[in-house]
Amino acid sequence: MNASTALPSGFASLVPSRVAVLLVDFQNDFCSPERSPDATPTNTLNSITAHRANAFARRAAALGAQVVYTRQILDLARLTPRQRRWEEPDGLCAAGSWGAELYVDPLPGAHLVTKHRFDIWQSSEFLTLLDRLDIDGLVIAGVELRCCVLYAVLGADERGYHYLVAQDLVSGLDPGRDTYNRAVRDYLRRVHGAVESAEVLLEAWTAQQAE
Repeated sequence: MNASTALPSGFASLVPSRVAVLLVDFQNDFCSPERSPDATPTNTLNSITAHRANAFARRAAALGAQVVYTRQILDLARLTPRQRRWEEPDGLCAAGSWGAELYVDPLPGAHLVTKHRFDIWQSSEFLTLLDRLDIDGLVIAGVELRCCVLYAVLGADERGYHYLVAQDLVSGLDPGRDTYNRAVRDYLRRVHGAVESAEVLLEAWTAQQAE
């Protein structure tokens, strides 16, 4: 098993019920091509990744995993003065807007938590949920690579969770618009042991349950 398919140490031994598939910010403003009806969409990869990640979450849930969707909601009243100076009231994922709604249909029985900036670990709602569900492992999927996904990964690492990043479940803006995607993917691969496909986890769990 090479580095691109090897699960992180200890992850495969976790029973699925102690693992949450964390779907970070698959929302209309980040993923829907309808966000730019009069221009060429720059989020087509996000759209594809959102559907792929949701399909993965459905299969993982069937094996016993928990599923958690996050939504970034822009509410200036919930931000610090320093944070507010970088935001406009009608910015991305503004509270009550179409853009803030989930782009994918949440799975039955899944959990939905809210955050007000990039870092899901700043959400007390999220932390409480992980404790209540007795989660010890996270499969991290989401957009955008350079901020929200990266914060989720670093926060899991800092807090001692088992975590898995699969390159086919994370995304950023389409190539040609930004140059960060390749750099962040390489960082996740080299530093956080990101696998190329989440399929390797489903195969491990299926084999585990067949024993």
